[in-house]
Amino acid sequence: MYALLAAALLFQQADTPAPTPSAPGSYFQQGVRYTIGARLDEPSGVLTGAGRMWYRNNSPDTLTTMAFHLYLNAFRPGSKWAAREQAENGRSWYAILPDPYYAYERLGRVTIGGRPAEATYPGAPDSTVAVFPLPGPLAPGDSVTVDFGWQARLSVVPRRQGRRGRRYDFAEWYPEVAVYDHFGWEAHPLYPEGEFFGEFGTFDVTLDLMADQVCGATGVPVSGDPGWAGARATPETPVTLQRDWYGDTLHPAPYTLTPSPSLSAPGSMGPGRKQVRFLAQHVEHFAFSCNPDYVYDEGRYGGTVIHALYLPSDSLSWGRGVAVARTARALAWLDRIYGPYAWPQATALHRIEDGGTEFPMMVMLGGAGESLILHEIGHLYTYGILGNNEWKEGWLDEGFTTFQTGWNFQQRGMGVPSRETQRLILGLDLDGWSQPVVLPAEDYRDYATYARMVYTKGQLVCEMLRYVLGEATFERVLREYYARWRFRHVTSERFEEVAESVSHQDLSWFFAEWLHGTPIVDYAVHKVRRRRTADGWVTDIVIRRLGDGVMPVDIAVPTRDSVIVVRARGVEPEETVEVRTANKPGRVELDPARQTMDWNYLNNTEGEDPSNGRFGGPATVEQHIGWWGDTPVSRDHLVVHWLPLAWFNDAGGLTLGFQLRSNYLGRFELNQQQFTWPTGALAGSDTTARGRWRPDYYISMRNPVSSRAPRRQTELASWSVEGRTGERLAVSRDLSRSFAASERLAAGTSLTLETVTDARYLDRSRWADTNTAEWTGWIERSRRLDGGTEESRLELTLGEAFAPVASHALRGNTYARGFLTSLRAVQAGALDVRARFVAGGALGGNAVPLQRRIFLAGADPYETFVDPFLRSGGALLARSAVRYQAPGGGDLRGFAPAVAATWLVGLGAEAGWRVVERPGRRLFGSVSLAAFADGALLDRNALGRDGAADAGFGLRATHRIGPTDFVTRVDFPLFVTRPPAAVGGAAADRMLKFRVVWSLEEAL
Repeated sequence: MYALLAAALLFQQADTPAPTPSAPGSYFQQGVRYTIGARLDEPSGVLTGAGRMWYRNNSPDTLTTMAFHLYLNAFRPGSKWAAREQAENGRSWYAILPDPYYAYERLGRVTIGGRPAEATYPGAPDSTVAVFPLPGPLAPGDSVTVDFGWQARLSVVPRRQGRRGRRYDFAEWYPEVAVYDHFGWEAHPLYPEGEFFGEFGTFDVTLDLMADQVCGATGVPVSGDPGWAGARATPETPVTLQRDWYGDTLHPAPYTLTPSPSLSAPGSMGPGRKQVRFLAQHVEHFAFSCNPDYVYDEGRYGGTVIHALYLPSDSLSWGRGVAVARTARALAWLDRIYGPYAWPQATALHRIEDGGTEFPMMVMLGGAGESLILHEIGHLYTYGILGNNEWKEGWLDEGFTTFQTGWNFQQRGMGVPSRETQRLILGLDLDGWSQPVVLPAEDYRDYATYARMVYTKGQLVCEMLRYVLGEATFERVLREYYARWRFRHVTSERFEEVAESVSHQDLSWFFAEWLHGTPIVDYAVHKVRRRRTADGWVTDIVIRRLGDGVMPVDIAVPTRDSVIVVRARGVEPEETVEVRTANKPGRVELDPARQTMDWNYLNNTEGEDPSNGRFGGPATVEQHIGWWGDTPVSRDHLVVHWLPLAWFNDAGGLTLGFQLRSNYLGRFELNQQQFTWPTGALAGSDTTARGRWRPDYYISMRNPVSSRAPRRQTELASWSVEGRTGERLAVSRDLSRSFAASERLAAGTSLTLETVTDARYLDRSRWADTNTAEWTGWIERSRRLDGGTEESRLELTLGEAFAPVASHALRGNTYARGFLTSLRAVQAGALDVRARFVAGGALGGNAVPLQRRIFLAGADPYETFVDPFLRSGGALLARSAVRYQAPGGGDLRGFAPAVAATWLVGLGAEAGWRVVERPGRRLFGSVSLAAFADGALLDRNALGRDGAADAGFGLRATHRIGPTDFVTRVDFPLFVTRPPAAVGGAAADRMLKFRVVWSLEEAL
């Protein structure tokens, strides 16, 4: 074992003077110094170490126990990390990894104050927290030494640590003393949500490695060769070791080693091995990574040395100074907003895992992207230097660094629009998915909620505070916060104290609301009164607070040559603000900078925008025109999309018109207004087509802002289209347990009236001249699986079929209809496999209208009614010669679309092989060859037999036009068991015959 330095020698280290014991209620910080030696055995992947920790109790409490974190034990079976992943995702690699692939951290002999100590594990079987009894009370101001031996191994499944071949990313690899603060021991198991919390201290670490390893670490290498010189990207690349950074007094002597079966001694390290000694001061943790293939690059930012370690294949993305320059830019930006970087060096290295994780003086990255480097280097300030408790108040580092990354990109004109970030969070707020920003990490519903609240909403909290204080004051707050609390533990309350002292404002309302609540902000312009006076104009602006959230509200009042911005307090339910101007003011607008998280900007503007002229709509309306099927989405405007329409059918001939689709936030005011005129043109002399001036219409209003409710969808629709009129009232609700749950659940109900007013439009093979009134209830479930998805839907309908009568009463025959579908889709490399089960039936005998039966080949007429190319007889895609297959029903694609049954049980399957993949291409992004087979049992009256089946092969291609994705599908159902009923079938046809159908949708 390593013979540790004598305690007297250790205590001579020149560190910041240890804080004196704290008075009750005041800030204190424990004193910690580590001396560690460790040897990595590469064949087994096991690191064997020994160390000594000197610990001084600066708290006002007498300690009787001491707690340590053994974080690597999270990445193994039995841990709370693995259990949490299984509960959220249905699986965890760490729950099933066998030995020797999982991670561990196993304690050996431990002595405290020279006396043996035994650990207890309060979270067993989780062993990420170990607690030791002290041999005697540790009074305020007293100190104790802890000697420990241990073994550690990284996991082959990387997560903040990991190993692969001869690559090793060592994080949280030694017994780490827990923080002791006013709440006691912060000994917390490691979960996927939340990260670390450590005591600031000094680390003296000697690593015994293979001689060819190249190593990056926390601290500076004071002796030994980290391998940088031999790994230089070019012969001109400088190598700066900074061996004298801490001075001779901090590291007066190297390790004295004694021979050991497991650890080598000085002068006899064994062939091909080396020792590298690192020192670090004012850090919460020591991490390192080693890889014999690392390439070394170096640069500087002022007096800070920048090290970059990357793979030979990274020469374009990391090399040639790219990673170094990006790190320098990040340090320059962060120095500007916080203050000078407080450590001698910053290392950026390419780790095994994607993404990034921060450690003192070092970031381990999966890539060298500008935003990733800026984000992770930001953590060196808002985690490494401002030491927060990441599992209790993660927003203090993740929210801050996400904010500063976006702020930097905005200042450089590189995007990161905060309005889209607001829209993302508002969706969670309005649906009731949001939880408070400050919450213990494991108390969040799941990891996705944790990430959105801590990272994204934490970013917005910083943006809103900047808005409340003003940018200049906000910047002073950040610099004072950094100056006052660097190398100390911070909390939300401590940040609030700094913000209040710098701004001279009471901000308790802000932090209480945005950190500990989930407010909904909504301010509206209620009334504007203008009056002329002798010296100009006086405008009284009455605003109303409609939500429970409170924010000061800027009000923009434009005049002839300027815009005056005044601020309302926003506290009272109704508030009047008086504005005096020399010229007549224009349209008033609330929150012009879009900074209050007001969810409904449709009520933030007065009247109409004069700049639009007499043909302009409200200033909150954004107009678009185009042919694509998707409507753009805006954070602060009602988007109206105009779509020209044209189609043809036998009864109406050429039909022309237009459609308006609108949305707000992509979820409210989902309205559709469609007006069309059947001209009768091009119908031909053998039809009864004729034009008419009265237009057809289809109007649907979904999710008005005035009736918002969490996770609820509503619709009110009315139509008179191609000989059919109707109304529908529908409501549905998302019943999922989380917005990001792998399993989604929803249910809904609707009332629908459909009447026939002009039977000439009907396709008589699929639609009877019968009216219906129906109630439908449904429930659907979807689930993400490993490599695929699973979807199912159950729908039940009660209906009344009737014909027009003199009385307005609905009199007819009652029927019922049920339909169950289940779809499974799996991807394995280039292979796509899909299977669909269906069971449907209708009760009521002859009372069941033809259009409400179960159609063997595809969708029923009510499903295709919304598609003008399939809706009526003679429509472009409804013609028998076109051979279009609309998926649905029994989905036996080889049969004619008119075959209907009163009951059906079917199963279809297809397998497709992607032979062409061109990501990013608009047309033919992928092309697949597919084979399929469909079969069903059905009532004998449909085909004269009890079963039907088809099989064949097909082609699929994916495309993207504008924002709309779609597929083209061509199928060749060469085999059909009932040839006369096949698509294009005749009495003399055989089961095997060339047939073709096509579609713009997937078959299953």
